[in-house]
Amino acid sequence: MSNPPAGVAILGSTGSIGTSALRVLARHPDRFRPVALTANANREALAAQVAEWNPLFVGLVSDRAPEPGAHGADRWHCGAECLVAAATRSDVDIVINAVVGAAGLSATMAALRAGKRVALANKETLVMAGELVTATAREFGGTLVPVDSEHSAILQCLAGRQPREVRRLVLTASGGPFRTWSADRIASATLGDALKHPTWMMGSKITVDSATLANKALEVIEAHHLFGVPYDRIDVVVHPQSIVHSFVEFVDGSVLAQMGVPSMELPILFALTWPERVPDDGVPPFDPVGLGGLTFEAVRVEQFPMLGLGIGAGRMGGAAPAVYNAANEAAVEHFLAGRVGFGDIARLVAAALSELGSRPGVGLDALIAADRTARDHVNGAIAGIAIMDSKGTL
Repeated sequence: MSNPPAGVAILGSTGSIGTSALRVLARHPDRFRPVALTANANREALAAQVAEWNPLFVGLVSDRAPEPGAHGADRWHCGAECLVAAATRSDVDIVINAVVGAAGLSATMAALRAGKRVALANKETLVMAGELVTATAREFGGTLVPVDSEHSAILQCLAGRQPREVRRLVLTASGGPFRTWSADRIASATLGDALKHPTWMMGSKITVDSATLANKALEVIEAHHLFGVPYDRIDVVVHPQSIVHSFVEFVDGSVLAQMGVPSMELPILFALTWPERVPDDGVPPFDPVGLGGLTFEAVRVEQFPMLGLGIGAGRMGGAAPAVYNAANEAAVEHFLAGRVGFGDIARLVAAALSELGSRPGVGLDALIAADRTARDHVNGAIAGIAIMDSKGTL
C-alpha cells in the first residue's frame, strides 16, 4: 500500500519560486499535495491558485481576508502570523519557504521547532540568524534543505561528505545585467536596466540583488551556515551561462560540479525528495553540445561593492549580517520606488554597517532589533536626503 501524498505548505506561492513549486507538485500528485498557500498581497493570483488547488489553508499577509460568508472564506487568514500558522499545521510535512526578505525567519524557526522539513528559498533566514536556525533544526529534529540552485548544487556534490573533507566551495554567479559595464555606467543604471537579468526570471527585489551582487553575498553567508565551511574557503566566480551551479573542491584535489539548465524546478524537486531522486520530465534534457561553451571570469569586486560588504559582514558575525540584509532590503525598496539611484544602494548599506555592524547579535530578539534599527537607519538617511533636496541644498 502506497503512502499518502506529503502535505506541502508554500509560503510565497504567487512568486517565481512558489509558482515553480506548484508546477513541480502538479507533476507529482501521488507524492505531494499543497495543503497551505500564502502570499504577501497578490490577492488575485492567490485566489486563482486556491480555485485550482483547493488548499485547506490560505494566507494573505498584507491584505484582509474575504468577507465572512463568501465561498471558502473560512480557509482564508490574514496578517503576518498566517505564515507561522501555515508552516506549523499538523497536516504539513514540508514547508517551502519562498518568502522574500526577513519576514520568512519566524516561519522557518516555527517549522523547524515542529520537526518539519523546510525547503528553504528564503536565504535571509540564514543570513540573519544562521547559528540559531541550524541549532533549532538539530534540537527539534527539523530538516533544512536549500532550494537556491547554488546550495542545492553543493548539497548534491557533497553527497554526505564531511566539512573536513572540503578544501573549497565555489559559488557561481551569472554576473547580472551589468557584468561588462564600466563603473561610471553602472553608477547611472536605471531601474529598467537593473531588472533585465540575462538568465533568470525572478521577482524585482531578487533581480536587483543579482545586479548589485548582494544576492551572491547572501549566498556566501548561507553556504557558511549550511555546510560549516569557513568564509576563507568559499569563493565566487562569474559564469554567464548559468549551467554550472557550484563547484566543490575536496582536500585530495578532486573537484565536483553540478550542472543543469537554468530552471528552479530542478532544485525545488530535489529539496522535496532529498536524499532520494525521482523521475521528472518537467525541464528540457541537458544538451552539452547545444549549450555551447562554458566560460568563467573573476568578479570585478570594485565595480560591485555589495559583494565585499556582505562577505565582510558575514566574517564580522554578531548582528552585522542582519544589519547588512535589512539595510539592503530597505535600500532596494527605495530604489524600486525611484527615491535613490542604483549606486546609492551600496553607500546606504555601507553607512548602516559602519554605524551598526559591531552590535552584538546574541539571541533572536537582538537580531530582530538590529534588523529594525538598520531599516530605520536607511529610511532616516533617505528622509534626510529628501529634506535637503526640498531645500535646494543638494
